Amino acid sequence: MAKEQKQLDLEKYHTVVLATIDYLRERFERSFVFDGIDSVAEYYHEQKIQAEKNFKQRRLDRLQKRLTSLTKGLQHKVDLNFSTYIQEKTGYEVDIFDDLRKHTEVIIAKDKISDQQDLNNVSNALQWYKQIPNEEEKVKKLNELLVKYSEDQSISKPRNITVIKRVVTKPDGGSEEVRLTETSGPKPKRFEEEIQISPDGKRRVRTTQWADKHSASTYVSIDFPTANGPIYGTSGINPIIKAWWKDNSTIVIETSKELTANTQLREVSSFDDLISIEYVER
Repeated sequence: MAKEQKQLDLEKYHTVVLATIDYLRERFERSFVFDGIDSVAEYYHEQKIQAEKNFKQRRLDRLQKRLTSLTKGLQHKVDLNFSTYIQEKTGYEVDIFDDLRKHTEVIIAKDKISDQQDLNNVSNALQWYKQIPNEEEKVKKLNELLVKYSEDQSISKPRNITVIKRVVTKPDGGSEEVRLTETSGPKPKRFEEEIQISPDGKRRVRTTQWADKHSASTYVSIDFPTANGPIYGTSGINPIIKAWWKDNSTIVIETSKELTANTQLREVSSFDDLISIEYVER
């Protein structure tokens, strides 16, 4: 009987994992492609290969862990469409919020957020319950727990404030806006960021200088509406590096012949939004 049950479980998790990979591929493939390489597509292709291998080796434990790993991001995004998709495609019912619900009930019962894991669970559960009808009391209680935790932390631990300088260049005539942002946590020795918004206002290119006591780097990254990532980077603080929009589909990066890049892309895209990258060496 146990052998028959394991076979049923193997078939279930094998089917659900493959369907989950398809669900993720439909939504995230082509979300960030650099120099013709779709690392997201490659990742899900490898996940499918490993899932088939787990099934052939009858490794139910690995299929279960793989499903948990694949759906963790969907839980954080509070994806309410996933369970419906899986049931329609496979006939199986999968509730990716079941463990979150159980953990949250324990936290509510003890009336306290005890550690970072509790904090993560409450934060995720709050976003989930906000989207479920007739859960106003749960939302209220979770908010109360977060406020109480924040107050306790501010009393027990002195707050370390980091002032971050951001310069935002707008598309309307090149005017600049300086933002000073307070964040808690270890203070870097240096953090300066210049943000250039594309002429159509849909994308941003960021030039960041960052350093702590161990390392330093200067890098350029792009923000699409639904994805972001680095496009150029060097070690060390290099103020000479600048980036700006030539037009809505072209970024120009100014650098030096003396610098060695650890990242240097020529083309990046998010779905059908293709951006070329030109380099000017001084």
